Amino acid sequence: MSPLRRPLVPAVVLSLAVALLPGPAAATPAAPAPGAVTDFGVQQTALTVFEAHYGTGAAGRPVVYGVQMGSPGVLSVTDPVTRELLDTAYLPDSSGAWGITQTADGTVYAGSYPNAHLYAYDPDTRATVDLGAPVPGQTVLYGLRPGADGRIYGGTYPGAHVFSYAPGEGFRDHGRMYAGEQYVRDVAVDAARNVLWAAVGTAGHLVRLDLTTGEKRDIWPEALRGDANYPYDIDLVGGKLFVKRNKLQALVLHPDTGAVLAEGFTMGSRGTSPLAPDGRSVYFTSGVELWRYDLPTDTVGPVRDAAGEPVLSDGAGIGFGFLDGRLHAVIGNYGGQALRYDPATGASERYRLPFPPQALDINNITAGPDGRIWTNLYINGNLAVLDPATGAAANVGRLGQADGFGWHGGKMYQGVYPYGGVLVYDPTRPYRLGTNPRELFRLQPEGQNRPIAFASAGSRVYVGSTPDYGLWGGALTVYDTATGARVTRRNIVADQGVISLAVVGDRLWAGTTIGGGGGTTPRAAEAKVFAADLVTGEKTAEYTPVPGADAITSVVAGPDGMVWGLADGEVFVLDPASGAVTHRFDVPGGSSGVADELVVSAADEHVYASLDGYLLKIDPLSKAVRVIRDAQTYRLTQDGEGNLWFRNGVKAPNRAVQYGSHLLRYVPEVDACPRSDLRPHVYAGAGTTVPNRYAENGCTVNDLIRDEARWDGHGAFVAHVASVTDGLVASGLLDDAEQDAIVAAAATSRVGR
Repeated sequence: MSPLRRPLVPAVVLSLAVALLPGPAAATPAAPAPGAVTDFGVQQTALTVFEAHYGTGAAGRPVVYGVQMGSPGVLSVTDPVTRELLDTAYLPDSSGAWGITQTADGTVYAGSYPNAHLYAYDPDTRATVDLGAPVPGQTVLYGLRPGADGRIYGGTYPGAHVFSYAPGEGFRDHGRMYAGEQYVRDVAVDAARNVLWAAVGTAGHLVRLDLTTGEKRDIWPEALRGDANYPYDIDLVGGKLFVKRNKLQALVLHPDTGAVLAEGFTMGSRGTSPLAPDGRSVYFTSGVELWRYDLPTDTVGPVRDAAGEPVLSDGAGIGFGFLDGRLHAVIGNYGGQALRYDPATGASERYRLPFPPQALDINNITAGPDGRIWTNLYINGNLAVLDPATGAAANVGRLGQADGFGWHGGKMYQGVYPYGGVLVYDPTRPYRLGTNPRELFRLQPEGQNRPIAFASAGSRVYVGSTPDYGLWGGALTVYDTATGARVTRRNIVADQGVISLAVVGDRLWAGTTIGGGGGTTPRAAEAKVFAADLVTGEKTAEYTPVPGADAITSVVAGPDGMVWGLADGEVFVLDPASGAVTHRFDVPGGSSGVADELVVSAADEHVYASLDGYLLKIDPLSKAVRVIRDAQTYRLTQDGEGNLWFRNGVKAPNRAVQYGSHLLRYVPEVDACPRSDLRPHVYAGAGTTVPNRYAENGCTVNDLIRDEARWDGHGAFVAHVASVTDGLVASGLLDDAEQDAIVAAAATSRVGR
């Protein structure tokens, strides 16, 4: 897992169908009081259903259980026949769940992220119990499946463990399924034989675990091992193992030998249906169609209606069940779509289930040139915009999970996961995904899936990215907006991702992470800063500003002309002329798992940092650090007036970040001397060795000494310097010796002569 960002819950292939749900009512904006924080609240509500399970509710009523993203995560109960919402249960301290199942006694289990807890829901009492963490130190639980005697099984990230839970016994850790791997994406269970299968990513393994003896055997076909197109969703149906790989190719395997029984088709759904009542059919979705696999003949193809036309699903199935001989499915993640298909008649119906929209976590924030603030939702991908003047937030449309934003020429450049897309959007024109924003290029063919960092100069936009799952080596991309020409330099720092960019002087500066793509362990030892040519993107120099650091999450052009950076809870200042690190100091907080960031304030030329929940103000002269906030501060951007914007968020028990859905603003204190003179030493018409520093009103000593003004004689200037320094000595800012040195310099100067 890359160390630069939040614990990244890898998305399944999600349906593009989306319900554009209205945002919340506008908050009444507070007056922008200097030094104050204003909470603008939830930016939008939306729907993200991770997985659905068809089961029984109170009194045996057929229901659909869905696990949803939210603050906190949600388990919802709907009736697929009457199509009504029956219950909404919350999963405390979670942001959602990737697994859900039901055991024979009626108990429903959900496995969460980012706290990796197991929750039990009783349909009769509607009570939800947090059962705790099955395996310490995990972030995500995957693939819950029932076994015998009320036991359930699941997988974990980042330890690639399999666990089980049974009432009266509690948790049992069955250990890591494959050395060096991080994901058990899904499990399948044969309760009669007491055997389990684990889909292991990212190098590609399918482990058969004998639960009685503990024997583990990799049955993944030899030719596919090591391929990053690894097993993702697995189902044991009719004695055959159905496997969807993460790039959607599907296989049917013999569950004991791994022999390939069928291949050459694609599967977009979260696995398959259970065995149909006819005893031979297994259903899934491929693209926007319903498909069927025939078990006796091992043949597969699209389902046809009575007229011979394909039965359309409108997206990927995320849960299947049978009621009265008819197939039911929840379709897609974002709109509550559902499908009903009758195999006897070929009739089908597409409709919606009333899954309740939730306040969702903010993934990324950017301030536009017009002062509006744009937010993108984690996983869901909806884009919203806030007008700070009115406090009104509006849902613009679905974009996809944007892991990076940049601005150039009034247009927004967007880096979208998981396909490494770089898009451009003109906010002055209507939003229509495909045309505005439109895709400029994809970096996935170059092995990249997260375009994270953006910068621009002249006609060029620069993009830093990190590699796809199971791969190493990020990239720097140079895109010319005038000509459309693009150059992508992969592995510009060997085995490291490019996660921060800034133009300083006549060069591009970048920070890296030692992390590879999801599911990998680092090959590199320490993060780097490198400089590159603004025209070609060729690397011209490489430095190690913080030895042993895992990630340099931010680099900015400092107010002093230097390169400032943030690495694993340390701030460094690097001289772009020599590459020498002139300052290095710790700041409160550590690496947070989010993109810890630096911003140089346009309001008071101080350097602000957000990391580990802290908002920090750093004096660019003395390097003194002041804590503005010590919690609930993640991400950081700045509007044209120098106001700082961020989102809330709290730490989960395992120190993974639990995201926040609120957008907040900090207004810097009034600066009486904007664009201060930041020369390192006091200048009074002549140089001194006295360190320059700030007074309380935001003015530096150099700001207060008016050597640039017209004076009626040299004596008047010297008297002015003496008067200013008298006040600074009285306030304790200068000592007597420093005052004497400054006045002496004024006396030798040519000012006023």
